[in-house]
Amino acid sequence: MALFRLDERVALVTGAAGGIGRAIASTLASQDARLALADILGDEVQEVAEGIGSHQARAYQADLGEVAQIERLVEQVVADFGGIDILVNNAGVCPRLAFVDSTEEDWEHLVNVNAKSQYFLMQSVRPHMKARGGGRIVNMASAAGRVGAAANASIYSGTKGAIVMFSKSIAREVAAEGIVVNCVAPGCVDTDLINSLPPEQVDALCAEIPLKRLAQPSEVAAAVAFLASEEASYITGATIDVTGGWRMP
Repeated sequence: MALFRLDERVALVTGAAGGIGRAIASTLASQDARLALADILGDEVQEVAEGIGSHQARAYQADLGEVAQIERLVEQVVADFGGIDILVNNAGVCPRLAFVDSTEEDWEHLVNVNAKSQYFLMQSVRPHMKARGGGRIVNMASAAGRVGAAANASIYSGTKGAIVMFSKSIAREVAAEGIVVNCVAPGCVDTDLINSLPPEQVDALCAEIPLKRLAQPSEVAAAVAFLASEEASYITGATIDVTGGWRMP
């Protein structure tokens, strides 16, 4: 029997235009999920959907820092697909901001995109999952939200730590409805964000990782696919670290 199949289940994936988001979309598509792919970057997320195929994926442009747009997105996905079985809360931003230089605008932007969006997306999909007898929610956290960032990411780390606590608390509230809520916490991943650093800084990061390399986006996506599957039906309130052993909590 094939494991981790998602045959015809409807998955809403946010932040689907980025490196990890693209990998998640590709992995869930390979498991035969039907995909609603959302991102603030409309052209880019449309490209991802077209690469998968219109029979299986649709693209949606939305600013998930605004609750009104979250609610419209969920309503449109339900209208287009008939429901939502899986939510992958992957959208997020990680600017490098020193604590001493951070502004109120920086705070509001990161909290809105990284934390508020995940919270209200969970709230918005919950009645639709309940109507279908249950569902899977996978929230993208971070190693920085488990142990703190090394430098210049205090607000980011706080938002990612909040996601872990949101997930544990909400998991308890919705368990009776057949909905499970879990997190994936990546460490250093081979994406544009990391590769924008000087090569010597990337080498130094890898030297700190017991496995001595960056994670591939596909390895993060594999953890998401597992948590979205029936095989993970008895796991809720958990966080899977995909860090290569770096900064173990």
